[in-house]
Amino acid sequence: MTYQPSNQVIRIKFCGLTNSADVLAAADSGADAVGFVFVSQSRRYLTTEQAVELVNLAKKHDLLTVALFANQSAEEVCEVVARIEPEVLQFHGDESVIFCEQFDRPYWKAIPMLSTNDWLAYAKQYASADAWLLDSFGGSQIGGSGTKFVWFEIPSIYRNKVILAGGIDASNVCQAIAETGVTFIDTSSGIESSPGVKSKEKMQAMVTQIRSVSREPE
Repeated sequence: MTYQPSNQVIRIKFCGLTNSADVLAAADSGADAVGFVFVSQSRRYLTTEQAVELVNLAKKHDLLTVALFANQSAEEVCEVVARIEPEVLQFHGDESVIFCEQFDRPYWKAIPMLSTNDWLAYAKQYASADAWLLDSFGGSQIGGSGTKFVWFEIPSIYRNKVILAGGIDASNVCQAIAETGVTFIDTSSGIESSPGVKSKEKMQAMVTQIRSVSREPE
C-alpha cells in the first residue's frame, strides 16, 4: 500500500533509553524527543543518578527530554525534577489532574487504551496536559509491551494534542499515521533488538519511514 505524504511535520519520540549510546543513536537518527523511565518495575528503569548524564547529553543534542512515571509519590517526582530537570513529565498511571499539575512543568498524560471505553472522555479530564498519549496499556501493564490497539481516525481538532504509541515499528508506522492522522509518534519496543535493548538500525529505519510520509520542516 502506498501512503500519501502528510501535510504535517511528523515528530517522533524514542522512549526507554538506558545508556549514552542510545541517546546518541536517537540524535543521529533525527528523533525529536527521548524518554527516560523512572518506574522500578520496568526493564528500562533508570535511577536518578543514572539519568543525570543521559538527560544532559540529550539536551546537548537538542532532544526534548521526557521523564516517565507511573503511580509514584510526589516526593519521587520532585526528586527527579530537581536532579535532572526534564523538560516534560509523562504520567503513565492513575494520577489525577491535580497531581499532574503540581510540578510546575509541562506534562503528558497516557491514556490506557486497553482499559477505557471512551478515550476522549478520559483524556478531557486532563485538559491542562500538553499532550495525550494513546498507548496499549491497562491494568498492571504500564506500556512498552509492543502491543498495539485498534487504530482509528483521530478527530482533526485533537490531532495536534495526541501522541500515538503502542506496538509501533518501522513496518507499520506509515499505516499508523495514515489511519489516525496523528502528528507525533512514540515508540519503545519498536526500536529494540531485544527487550530493553535499543537498536540504532531500528531507530534509523523508523525515522526513514516517518520522513517518507511527513512534510519537511520549514
